[in-house]
Amino acid sequence: MIVHLFEDQKFVDITIENFENVSVGLNKYIVFSNNQELKYVSKKEQTLILPNSSYKLDLDLIYKDCQLLIIHFLSPIKLYVLKNKPPHIKVIWSVWGSDAYDHFSDQILFEPLTNNVRRRSLFQHRKSFYLYTLYHLVRYRVKPLRKELKLLQLVNYVITVLPYEFKIIKNEFGLIAKYLDYNYGVNKFNIFSNVPLGNSILIGNSATSSNNHLDVFDIIKDTNKKLIVPLSYGAYDFKNYKELVISEGMRIFKNSFTPIEEFMPLQDYRELTASCNSVIMYHIRQQALGNIFMSLFQGMRVFLNSKSLTYSYLKDKGMIIFDLQKDNKLIGIELNEEQKRNNRDIVLKLRGRNVVREKTQRIINLYHSSVININQ
Repeated sequence: MIVHLFEDQKFVDITIENFENVSVGLNKYIVFSNNQELKYVSKKEQTLILPNSSYKLDLDLIYKDCQLLIIHFLSPIKLYVLKNKPPHIKVIWSVWGSDAYDHFSDQILFEPLTNNVRRRSLFQHRKSFYLYTLYHLVRYRVKPLRKELKLLQLVNYVITVLPYEFKIIKNEFGLIAKYLDYNYGVNKFNIFSNVPLGNSILIGNSATSSNNHLDVFDIIKDTNKKLIVPLSYGAYDFKNYKELVISEGMRIFKNSFTPIEEFMPLQDYRELTASCNSVIMYHIRQQALGNIFMSLFQGMRVFLNSKSLTYSYLKDKGMIIFDLQKDNKLIGIELNEEQKRNNRDIVLKLRGRNVVREKTQRIINLYHSSVININQ
């Protein structure tokens, strides 16, 4: 059996759909949550909810009949599960982003204005680091990832959102794992195709400082367009950061600034984004790729940070995308039909339903080969 480990996250439903389409009954989907009412997962009848506590966790229940373990985002509770892995089980770590990048020794993820804000708050973080490590150890019975690098040697395969990321992550953590090509996909593209666009601007995907909101605001401070800024979720300190972004956004842009503070169903969110013709994702690290692909498929003009792997990767694939620093005068100008068609075709080539199905089948094939090796 393939055992999938999640938290209550938006990618759970699409993962279940992807794997059940090619391997009905072969998978067990576990969601770690202290709440039986899940916020993002609708396929509840296909999931097993387990407590997000190492002291209440039944490891035998997780590993019963398991030959392949897939860790979707390496959180502390999953690191504890990995620590107690039986030796015959193969492990895939599907890196989402912050589960790796937040533990890098050098955090070169922020533009100057955002970095200044972070520096002002880092002193308190440094004072509390020992307490954080202690809390981590007491609650999860593992230390923070940077102090548990030996456990990563138990990982056999690593999935990254972009293939360009694998070498960087492998070198950072000294991994012996092999690269595995897989992505969750955004399979329902056609629902949102051929939708007329408005002339607002979408900025960022979350209330996390890696969005570099303050630097974006400075670059586009003279715009008179309406700004839509999703801030409904973020990291552990996201509420303070969200308040800062809203305060600065309202100060600079007044009534043109619209923060989105509550989670929205996908259909409602896509209708909101369709009111935009330009999207700014100014992350340096890989982030929000699902949003970026959907924006490209919808025909929006997408502005990225030219320092990012995402920018390099999409440029190399032939996408028509833009560097916010150099091309910001094009904000609000809609792409022509030929440009939209180019981007839409590439999105389907990289993330369409058939592509995701083929990549999912490769994982099933890997599982079957693991079972054969165990039984020999």
